Parts: sequence; structure tokens; C-alpha cells
Amino acid sequence: MSDYLAHEGLEHAERAREHLDGAPHHPFLRGVPLVAAILAVCAGLSSLYGNRLGEAMLILGNEAVLDQAAASDKWNEYQAESLKAHLAGSIGALSQTPGVKQLFSQSERSYRKRQPPLQAEAKRLEQEESDAIARVNRIEAKKLYFDVATALFQISIVLASISAMTLRPPLFIVGLIGGAIGLISCAVGFFR
Repeated sequence: MSDYLAHEGLEHAERAREHLDGAPHHPFLRGVPLVAAILAVCAGLSSLYGNRLGEAMLILGNEAVLDQAAASDKWNEYQAESLKAHLAGSIGALSQTPGVKQLFSQSERSYRKRQPPLQAEAKRLEQEESDAIARVNRIEAKKLYFDVATALFQISIVLASISAMTLRPPLFIVGLIGGAIGLISCAVGFFR
């Protein structure tokens, strides 16, 4: 969704006010400019908060990718140590010289000792990746409420403005209902 700027809604409110100034007295529609201005502010704030949530999603997504790469590196190190241990053990087993056999046996043990910390670090990094992805999903669900609210506020502003220009109060009521649903969507997003 594109960024919504509050001044766009305020421009709608101003046009509605100008139109009502020259129109016959319609008491019900006199509140249109004020309602449109309030909805414009709400649209701007929900758009701003939705954008901030989008930025947080990007940051967490980047962290997840970095954690995935780091975990992959640790697993590669783990596999390399395993391969070196296997080779050292095989060479030691095939060797006929006791000193060489002992040297490769020590090397094998040394490589095997390095594996558990690498495995633990790889698993920790995988867990951090999973946690970051879960946070991204939670933020994305929350952001959706603000995106919907912004769209509802925009639609409500347009309906309120059209009601003033066409002198049709039912459109104003529909705009008010849309604005109320937008406020509910914002509240759900905040408390989700």
C-alpha cells in the first residue's frame, strides 16, 4: 500500500467545506469537513504506524537471513570437523607405525571435541532464525490491520466529501461507518 499523507485527506475536507459554503443549508452535512479532517489525521497516523511495522519486518527478516547463513556456516564447520576426524581415524587405523597411529588417534579425538560446540552454536542460530521469522509473521499480521484501517479511512474521506458535493447524507453515514471500522481495525492492530 502506498504511503498516505494526511494533507491529501485535508485537501478533500477543504473542498467539501468550500462546496458546502455555497450550498443550501444542510445541517447534517455541515460536519463533513471536520469529520474528513479527523479521518485524514487517522489515515496519516495508521499509515505511519503501518510503515514503521513494515520497517521492523525488514529488519527482522534481514536478521533471520543472517542467522540462517551463520547457522549454515557452523554446520559446515561441524561437517568439516567430522570429515577430518573420520579421515584421521581411518589413517590411524591403517597405519602400521604405533607413533603415527597414536598421533592420528589424538587428532581424531581433537576433531570430535570441536564438534559439540559447533553443533550447539548452529542449533542456537537456527532457533534465533525461527524466532525472527515468528516475530516477522506476528508483525505482518499486525501491519495488515493498519493497512486495512488506512484504506478504510481513505474511502471514508472520499465518501464524506462526495456526500457534501452531492448533498447526499446517506453517503456521509457510510463514510462514518467506514471510519469507525477503521478505528476498530487500528485498535485490534495495537492490541494484537
